[in-house]
Amino acid sequence: MTTEEGRYAAADAQRERLAEMCRGAQKAAEQIGNNGAVNDVAALLERIENQVFHVMVVGDFNRGKSTFVNALLGDRVLPVKAVPATAVITEVRFGESPAALLWTEDTDEPEAVDPARLIELITVNNATGAERSPYVMAEVSWPLELCRHNVVLIDSPGLNAYATHDGITLTHLSKADAVIFLQHAIAPMSISESDFLEKYLSAYDPFFVFTYFDAIDDHERDDVVHSARRRITTLRGEDRDEGRFFFVDAKSALRARMAEDDGAFRRTGVDAVERQLERYLVTDRHKVKLLAPARTLRDVAQELRHNIPSELKMLESEKADLERNWTAAQQPVKELEALARQISLDIRNQTRELQDRVESLLGGFLTGIADEALPIAQSVDITTKLGMNPLKAKERAGQVADEIANGTVKAMEEKVALWVTGSLKLVIEQERERLAKRLNAELVAFDESLAKLRIELQGASGAAVGGDLEAQPLTRFLAGVGGWAIGGPAGVLVGTQFGAKEALRTVLPSLGVALAWLFTPFGLPTLVAAWIAQGFFQVNFAGDRVEKKMREEIGCAMATQLRIAAPTQAREAARAFAAKTMEPLERQISHAMSSRIEELTRSVVSARAALDKGEDAVEQRRTELSRLDDRLSRVDEETGDLIAELTRM
Repeated sequence: MTTEEGRYAAADAQRERLAEMCRGAQKAAEQIGNNGAVNDVAALLERIENQVFHVMVVGDFNRGKSTFVNALLGDRVLPVKAVPATAVITEVRFGESPAALLWTEDTDEPEAVDPARLIELITVNNATGAERSPYVMAEVSWPLELCRHNVVLIDSPGLNAYATHDGITLTHLSKADAVIFLQHAIAPMSISESDFLEKYLSAYDPFFVFTYFDAIDDHERDDVVHSARRRITTLRGEDRDEGRFFFVDAKSALRARMAEDDGAFRRTGVDAVERQLERYLVTDRHKVKLLAPARTLRDVAQELRHNIPSELKMLESEKADLERNWTAAQQPVKELEALARQISLDIRNQTRELQDRVESLLGGFLTGIADEALPIAQSVDITTKLGMNPLKAKERAGQVADEIANGTVKAMEEKVALWVTGSLKLVIEQERERLAKRLNAELVAFDESLAKLRIELQGASGAAVGGDLEAQPLTRFLAGVGGWAIGGPAGVLVGTQFGAKEALRTVLPSLGVALAWLFTPFGLPTLVAAWIAQGFFQVNFAGDRVEKKMREEIGCAMATQLRIAAPTQAREAARAFAAKTMEPLERQISHAMSSRIEELTRSVVSARAALDKGEDAVEQRRTELSRLDDRLSRVDEETGDLIAELTRM
């Protein structure tokens, strides 16, 4: 067994331990009669058993991404061209034999195709990039050892070629567990690559892979390596990315894999990337993937235990006393339900306030940067020249218009991205702290009322009710699968497990992608190109004047459209933000409060039923509850041990 295989085996063992703990907690929930907890743990178990690591390969076009992925696969599976080619997300999963599926946007069932035809089917290679593939995703099954242990390798369209390709990549980036950022060793960390690293990869620890290292003379390689490292450490700090720089020869790696020459493959540097990636997946990402559900399961086990002492006490009561206490508890139960409704309403009100604030800030910002569209359009760099050939006039005009418009849009998007990670990030952090403080106070009040009610049902009074309550109950109220599932946006907003940076990892791509399409409904490049094609002949081929006029028209048109669209765009973005963050939070907390009240009622019903049947039934229920308490206690201890073990990794 190799070292990597040993690590995967250890990770699988930890995952199975956690799954077994889930099964124990699920059985306990069934015997207690808590159907909500049964469903939560069942869903949690399914997620644990189907853990998938997504490794996404990103980079500018013509950086060798597909060649690199092909080298890992050991065959020419994905399209490789010197011009932007792949406009389809490709997911590579493990399969004993090669196979391929293609998905279209309007179907639920994929189309099975011959893997040998994949290049032909998913390649887009036209002059403008406007042509769209009929497919939105390719799924390749391949006997790639890297993917054997629930790893999915994702090849993305090249960045900075067409806006459509950038949008596809950013849409999928938020689900990536690891990122391989490919660059050209001869010219690493261009301005656009530096911007992408800062704006979209700040929450990641990418693997920096520099291709075409074979094209650099031996005596220059040390300088190239030093320069590439320095550019990245300047942006991200000296120690953050230690051990994540790789300089490779992907073409030779592909040839070596196809020839089954392991020695040659190791010399290309791709083997080192593969091995380091495997270590990362079974340590860092494995740790994160298991820590959240382990903490969730511990919270569920602790919550299931809360009513066991109360029910045991009720079983010691006389039947008439319990009936009297339950009758007296009806009004406090109604008051507790009213308090739960008020807390839910308060979260909805705060959601609306935050949504309105985001809408106002974003709307004002978009309106403000509309003034920058014209100077940006006037200064954006383009590669196409109008020329003096009248036969090429219309074609060249369209190409120039496309470049100016796309360059302007990209620059505007970068300004929005910087604003989101700056000003909007501060708003999110401030609102997170304010909301967490308020919710914790409200949930403490709910918990204290619930604990008091439990004591009154036992026939006691004047006892302390808050001794075992947590100072920060948000984590417990976000337990269960719902809480774990929103461990990203909503969980982050209230500071339960991660931080604001992790929230922005989800928020920023969603806002960025929405804004990427802000201009496309108006067909600006096409309209302006048509206009300029007419004007081209009226100014006697004065190319410089035509280009200047074109830039002016595009800048003004975009500024106008941005001012018109800003309110709607801000409203939609703020609504999407609330839907991804605050609304799941409100649903989960409301569900948690209702479940606690229902569980209290269920324990009373259970105790009354046992008392009705007589002493034998009471003793049987006592024994069962004690056994369940022991089982849940073990789950609590074992999850605590696993959490400590994972934390030390």
